[in-house]
Amino acid sequence: MKKWVFLSHQINEKTPFYGNGQSFQSKVINSMQKGDSCNSEKWFFSNHTGTHIDCPFHFSINGKKINDYPPDFWIFFKTHCVDISPVSPGTIIDIHQLPLIKIPSDTELLLIKSGFCYHRNESMYWNQNPGLSPDLFSIFRKNFKSLRAIGFDMISISSWQNRQLGRIAHKAFLDTENPILLIEDMELSAIKSETVLEQVIVSPLVIQDADASPCTIIGRIQ
Repeated sequence: MKKWVFLSHQINEKTPFYGNGQSFQSKVINSMQKGDSCNSEKWFFSNHTGTHIDCPFHFSINGKKINDYPPDFWIFFKTHCVDISPVSPGTIIDIHQLPLIKIPSDTELLLIKSGFCYHRNESMYWNQNPGLSPDLFSIFRKNFKSLRAIGFDMISISSWQNRQLGRIAHKAFLDTENPILLIEDMELSAIKSETVLEQVIVSPLVIQDADASPCTIIGRIQ
Protein backbone atom coordinates (compact mmCIF):
# COMPACT_ATOMS: atom_id res chain seq x y z
CA MET A 1 0.00 0.00 0.00
CA LYS A 2 1.38 3.40 -1.00
CA LYS A 3 1.42 6.23 1.52
CA TRP A 4 2.85 9.69 2.03
CA VAL A 5 5.26 10.40 4.89
CA PHE A 6 6.96 13.53 6.20
CA LEU A 7 10.70 13.65 5.63
CA SER A 8 11.08 16.96 7.47
CA HIS A 9 10.92 17.79 11.17
CA GLN A 10 8.33 20.02 12.79
CA ILE A 11 9.76 23.36 13.86
CA ASN A 12 9.30 24.43 17.48
CA GLU A 13 11.23 26.12 20.27
CA LYS A 14 13.18 22.91 20.95
CA THR A 15 14.47 22.65 17.38
CA PRO A 16 18.26 22.20 17.56
CA PHE A 17 20.42 24.78 15.79
CA TYR A 18 23.96 24.44 14.45
CA GLY A 19 26.41 25.91 16.95
CA ASN A 20 23.64 25.95 19.57
CA GLY A 21 22.48 29.32 18.24
CA GLN A 22 19.06 30.81 18.82
CA SER A 23 16.35 28.64 17.34
CA PHE A 24 12.65 29.19 16.67
CA GLN A 25 10.63 31.59 18.83
CA SER A 26 6.99 32.55 18.62
CA LYS A 27 4.96 35.45 20.00
CA VAL A 28 1.19 35.53 20.27
CA ILE A 29 -0.33 38.49 18.41
CA ASN A 30 -4.03 37.65 18.70
CA SER A 31 -5.67 35.09 20.95
CA MET A 32 -9.31 34.02 20.97
CA GLN A 33 -8.83 32.89 24.58
CA LYS A 34 -8.11 36.53 25.42
CA GLY A 35 -11.16 37.82 23.55
CA ASP A 36 -9.63 38.48 20.13
CA SER A 37 -11.57 37.55 17.00
CA CYS A 38 -8.87 35.18 15.75
CA ASN A 39 -5.57 33.51 16.59
CA SER A 40 -2.29 34.71 15.07
CA GLU A 41 1.40 34.63 15.89
CA LYS A 42 4.67 36.28 14.95
CA TRP A 43 7.58 33.94 14.33
CA PHE A 44 11.31 34.59 14.76
CA PHE A 45 13.82 32.15 13.28
CA SER A 46 16.87 31.83 11.05
CA ASN A 47 16.40 30.63 7.49
CA HIS A 48 18.67 27.70 8.44
CA THR A 49 16.28 26.45 11.12
CA GLY A 50 15.16 22.81 11.17
CA THR A 51 14.92 20.87 7.93
CA HIS A 52 16.15 23.37 5.37
CA ILE A 53 17.81 23.58 1.98
CA ASP A 54 21.00 25.47 1.17
CA CYS A 55 21.38 27.17 -2.22
CA PRO A 56 24.62 28.37 -3.88
CA PHE A 57 24.08 31.96 -2.69
CA HIS A 58 24.80 30.67 0.83
CA PHE A 59 28.51 30.57 -0.04
CA SER A 60 28.78 32.55 -3.28
CA ILE A 61 27.73 36.11 -4.04
CA ASN A 62 26.95 35.01 -7.61
CA GLY A 63 25.17 31.80 -6.67
CA LYS A 64 21.52 30.97 -7.29
CA LYS A 65 18.92 31.81 -4.64
CA ILE A 66 15.74 30.04 -3.57
CA ASN A 67 13.53 32.08 -5.90
CA ASP A 68 15.76 31.32 -8.91
CA TYR A 69 14.47 27.76 -9.15
CA PRO A 70 11.26 26.85 -11.06
CA PRO A 71 8.46 24.90 -9.33
CA ASP A 72 9.24 21.59 -11.02
CA PHE A 73 12.81 21.67 -9.69
CA TRP A 74 11.45 20.73 -6.27
CA ILE A 75 9.72 17.51 -7.43
CA PHE A 76 11.86 14.38 -7.52
CA PHE A 77 10.83 11.10 -9.17
CA LYS A 78 14.21 9.36 -8.88
CA THR A 79 15.12 9.27 -5.19
CA HIS A 80 17.46 6.78 -3.60
CA CYS A 81 18.34 6.38 0.09
CA VAL A 82 21.65 4.96 1.30
CA ASP A 83 21.48 3.65 4.87
CA ILE A 84 24.95 3.77 6.44
CA SER A 85 23.78 3.94 10.06
CA PRO A 86 25.02 4.05 12.66
CA VAL A 87 27.62 6.70 11.93
CA SER A 88 29.92 7.59 14.82
CA PRO A 89 30.04 11.15 16.21
CA GLY A 90 32.36 13.51 14.33
CA THR A 91 32.85 11.15 11.39
CA ILE A 92 33.61 12.74 8.01
CA ILE A 93 31.64 10.57 5.61
CA ASP A 94 33.55 9.84 2.42
CA ILE A 95 33.53 7.43 -0.48
CA HIS A 96 34.50 4.51 1.77
CA GLN A 97 31.19 4.66 3.63
CA LEU A 98 28.95 5.06 0.57
CA PRO A 99 28.20 2.05 -1.67
CA LEU A 100 28.13 3.91 -4.99
CA ILE A 101 27.54 0.71 -6.92
CA LYS A 102 24.07 0.44 -5.33
CA ILE A 103 23.01 3.98 -6.26
CA PRO A 104 21.12 4.18 -9.60
CA SER A 105 22.91 6.35 -12.15
CA ASP A 106 19.75 8.39 -12.84
CA THR A 107 19.24 9.42 -9.19
CA GLU A 108 17.92 12.99 -8.82
CA LEU A 109 17.79 13.15 -5.02
CA LEU A 110 20.18 11.15 -2.85
CA LEU A 111 19.31 10.64 0.81
CA ILE A 112 21.99 9.59 3.27
CA LYS A 113 20.67 7.98 6.45
CA SER A 114 23.34 8.21 9.12
CA GLY A 115 21.09 7.33 12.04
CA PHE A 116 22.34 10.44 13.84
CA CYS A 117 18.80 11.83 13.92
CA TYR A 118 18.19 9.57 16.92
CA HIS A 119 20.44 11.95 18.89
CA ARG A 120 18.43 15.02 17.85
CA ASN A 121 17.30 15.75 21.41
CA GLU A 122 20.87 15.62 22.71
CA SER A 123 23.60 18.29 22.57
CA MET A 124 25.79 15.87 20.60
CA TYR A 125 23.44 16.32 17.63
CA TRP A 126 25.04 19.71 16.95
CA ASN A 127 28.40 19.59 18.72
CA GLN A 128 29.51 16.11 17.62
CA ASN A 129 27.64 15.77 14.34
CA PRO A 130 29.14 13.87 11.41
CA GLY A 131 29.85 15.76 8.20
CA LEU A 132 30.45 15.06 4.52
CA SER A 133 33.80 15.13 2.75
CA PRO A 134 34.09 17.83 0.06
CA ASP A 135 35.63 15.16 -2.20
CA LEU A 136 32.19 13.57 -2.59
CA PHE A 137 31.01 16.42 -4.80
CA SER A 138 33.23 15.58 -7.77
CA ILE A 139 32.52 11.86 -7.33
CA PHE A 140 28.77 12.46 -7.32
CA ARG A 141 28.99 14.81 -10.30
CA LYS A 142 30.98 12.26 -12.29
CA ASN A 143 28.70 9.31 -11.55
CA PHE A 144 25.25 10.87 -11.21
CA LYS A 145 24.62 13.45 -13.91
CA SER A 146 20.97 14.01 -12.92
CA LEU A 147 21.67 14.56 -9.21
CA ARG A 148 20.14 17.88 -8.09
CA ALA A 149 20.19 17.57 -4.31
CA ILE A 150 21.35 15.44 -1.42
CA GLY A 151 19.67 15.22 1.96
CA PHE A 152 20.74 13.73 5.26
CA ASP A 153 19.63 13.27 8.87
CA MET A 154 22.45 15.38 10.32
CA ILE A 155 22.22 19.02 11.36
CA SER A 156 24.74 20.14 8.74
CA ILE A 157 27.14 18.97 6.05
CA SER A 158 29.72 20.64 8.27
CA SER A 159 30.94 18.75 11.32
CA TRP A 160 31.06 21.13 14.28
CA GLN A 161 34.41 19.60 15.23
CA ASN A 162 35.87 20.24 11.78
CA ARG A 163 34.24 23.48 10.64
CA GLN A 164 36.97 24.54 8.22
CA LEU A 165 36.51 21.33 6.23
CA GLY A 166 32.77 21.93 6.47
CA ARG A 167 33.11 25.33 4.79
CA ILE A 168 35.07 23.69 1.98
CA ALA A 169 32.35 21.05 1.61
CA HIS A 170 29.63 23.71 1.47
CA LYS A 171 31.50 25.60 -1.24
CA ALA A 172 32.15 22.43 -3.23
CA PHE A 173 28.54 21.21 -3.30
CA LEU A 174 27.09 24.69 -3.79
CA ASP A 175 29.14 25.22 -6.93
CA THR A 176 27.82 28.15 -8.96
CA GLU A 177 27.99 26.28 -12.29
CA ASN A 178 26.58 22.83 -11.51
CA PRO A 179 25.59 22.64 -7.82
CA ILE A 180 24.14 19.83 -5.76
CA LEU A 181 21.83 21.49 -3.25
CA LEU A 182 22.01 20.47 0.41
CA ILE A 183 18.99 19.45 2.50
CA GLU A 184 20.11 19.42 6.11
CA ASP A 185 18.45 18.02 9.24
CA MET A 186 16.00 15.66 7.50
CA GLU A 187 13.63 13.22 9.21
CA LEU A 188 14.53 9.82 7.75
CA SER A 189 13.34 7.46 10.49
CA ALA A 190 10.48 6.23 8.26
CA ILE A 191 12.91 5.21 5.53
CA LYS A 192 14.27 1.68 5.76
CA SER A 193 16.82 -0.10 3.58
CA GLU A 194 14.04 -1.70 1.51
CA THR A 195 11.90 1.44 1.21
CA VAL A 196 11.10 2.56 -2.33
CA LEU A 197 10.44 6.30 -2.71
CA GLU A 198 8.27 6.91 -5.77
CA GLN A 199 8.13 10.67 -5.41
CA VAL A 200 9.53 13.34 -3.11
CA ILE A 201 8.31 16.93 -2.95
CA VAL A 202 10.52 19.57 -1.33
CA SER A 203 8.57 22.72 -0.51
CA PRO A 204 10.73 25.63 0.69
CA LEU A 205 9.47 29.01 1.78
CA VAL A 206 10.07 31.00 -1.40
CA ILE A 207 11.55 34.15 0.09
CA GLN A 208 13.08 36.53 -2.42
CA ASP A 209 16.90 36.50 -2.52
CA ALA A 210 17.17 33.84 0.20
CA ASP A 211 20.34 31.74 0.44
CA ALA A 212 18.43 28.98 2.23
CA SER A 213 14.96 28.18 3.44
CA PRO A 214 13.17 25.86 5.89
CA CYS A 215 11.11 23.37 3.96
CA THR A 216 8.38 20.82 4.32
CA ILE A 217 9.28 17.57 2.58
CA ILE A 218 6.90 14.71 1.83
CA GLY A 219 7.64 11.41 0.17
CA ARG A 220 5.41 8.74 -1.34
CA ILE A 221 6.56 5.25 -0.48
CA GLN A 222 5.39 1.80 -1.49
